[in-house]
Amino acid sequence: MAYAERMADTLAVVKRLTASGFSEAQAEAVVEAIGDVRDDLATRADLQAQSAESRVERAAQSAEFRVEMAAQSAEFREEMAALRADMQAERAEFRSEMATLRSDMQAEMAALRSDMQAEKAEFRSDMQAQSAKLRSEMAALRSDMQSDLQALELRLTIRIGAVVGATSLVTIGVLAALIAIL
Repeated sequence: MAYAERMADTLAVVKRLTASGFSEAQAEAVVEAIGDVRDDLATRADLQAQSAESRVERAAQSAEFRVEMAAQSAEFREEMAALRADMQAERAEFRSEMATLRSDMQAEMAALRSDMQAEKAEFRSDMQAQSAKLRSEMAALRSDMQSDLQALELRLTIRIGAVVGATSLVTIGVLAALIAIL
């Protein structure tokens, strides 16, 4: 508002207040107080300018926020891509280690089977040797027993022959004595 308009408004208000019963000093004091307050009040133009300034500021902040969010989003995508790559590398390494472990386990199992078959063959061979040795020892025992039985039979035959011969001699002697007595 221009200075001349403001002065005219101030004089008009002083006149109205004095017409209402205020003294001229009171009316001037009230108008001066209103002027002080009015100087501190924002006008519609001030509010519109501040609103426009706020809109520009918010638009700048919004654009800045969008740029920052886009940068963070890109950074996040890069980190996720790196993490995926790391996970794929870890997965490939794990699969490789598992394949190696599986191969090692299969080799160990094959070696164990081979060792077990060798042990089994050796055990069978030992058992067959033991069985052959036992058969041989049993055959030798049979042979020894047959020889011992034959020797015993021979001795018994001799003894029985001696007993029969002695009995025959005694019988002959008794018969000869009986014949002589008769």
